[in-house]
Amino acid sequence: MRIELPKGKKLVITIVVAVVAILVGLGAIGYYGDKKTLVADNAKNSAPSSSSSPTATTTSTALPTLKLEDYSGGFFTIKKPVDWTVTVGGSCSTFSFVIHNPSNPAQMIMYFGEVGPVYLSEKQRMLDKSYMDMGGYKIAWYDMPVVSPLTPENFLKTMSTITSTPLVQQFMTNLPQLKDVDVISSTTAISPVSGTTKLMRAVFIEKGIPANGLFFLTTTVVLPETGMASSGIGYGMTFIGISSGRAEFTYLEKPLNDSLKSLDISQDYVSKCIGAQNAQTQNALKTSKTLSETSDIITQGYDNRNKSDDIISEKRSDVMLGRDRVYDPDTGNVYDVKNGWYDSYNINRQEFKMNNLEQLPQSDWNLWTSPTKDAKEID
Repeated sequence: MRIELPKGKKLVITIVVAVVAILVGLGAIGYYGDKKTLVADNAKNSAPSSSSSPTATTTSTALPTLKLEDYSGGFFTIKKPVDWTVTVGGSCSTFSFVIHNPSNPAQMIMYFGEVGPVYLSEKQRMLDKSYMDMGGYKIAWYDMPVVSPLTPENFLKTMSTITSTPLVQQFMTNLPQLKDVDVISSTTAISPVSGTTKLMRAVFIEKGIPANGLFFLTTTVVLPETGMASSGIGYGMTFIGISSGRAEFTYLEKPLNDSLKSLDISQDYVSKCIGAQNAQTQNALKTSKTLSETSDIITQGYDNRNKSDDIISEKRSDVMLGRDRVYDPDTGNVYDVKNGWYDSYNINRQEFKMNNLEQLPQSDWNLWTSPTKDAKEID
């Protein structure tokens, strides 16, 4: 999807939400996108995979798990979590999709090949406004936010504004909201595209639910054909994200990433699309069938993380939700309670069936990443 800049400016704008790792720059946000939504129909489109990963969700006695099943979107296939919805938009360079759990908005798999443009300064936005006020062409991305400085961390924090703009909303439905993003950790990563690339751990709010996520993103100032820097505009590229809810991510990260890695785009489809693309996009499309590298980068980065980040993520999720956790030292069971509940409990223990509960030790990784049980069991 291409939008021609007024006189002398030429930029391609894309937003692609999918589950790939090396589909770098797989298109520009489509102003006139080829919109299509595919909702997974288990009876017609999906067949359980014989080699599925360990379904989605938590009970008070079982660990959170995900089971994957084969899904066909015609020109692409992927192993998606059972009962999750697949939403597709665009074609060729604007191909995009989001996979999410309709019953739990925090559980998502997403990919944006190229997101933008966004403004690098308010000054550039005002210049564009002056240009339009003087009778110039309408600048389609005028509603896009300023991301300054243009870093992966700032771009991720601005995504809720980006996905709510009319330009993006016209392109695709079921986009993630990613509100109130709090970046827990950020490490430099390798990407096939030029720019600054980070692998980030973050917590955020998705449709009112606290979520933990892992994001891979490159930010760059796109250079037009003249070789001169574009005036005040930048992009987010190769945006990949997987997420789940509170006290789930430790268990669901692997199957979510397994789904990511399984995307396979038909070579015939790639060949038909590749002719009109620039060299960078051609290289990305050619490698779209070998996604293991970037997926492995994400897995390796998570495996090598500082586990204290898991505790920080859980604590910040609790703050977002107004919740707290207590545990039974005899059984190791962790219970989900309201924030401030323990103070009252601690001076009235004799009134409860469970009178030995304690607050979680600040650095006990096992307790902080354990699934929580319902507080009703405490009475």
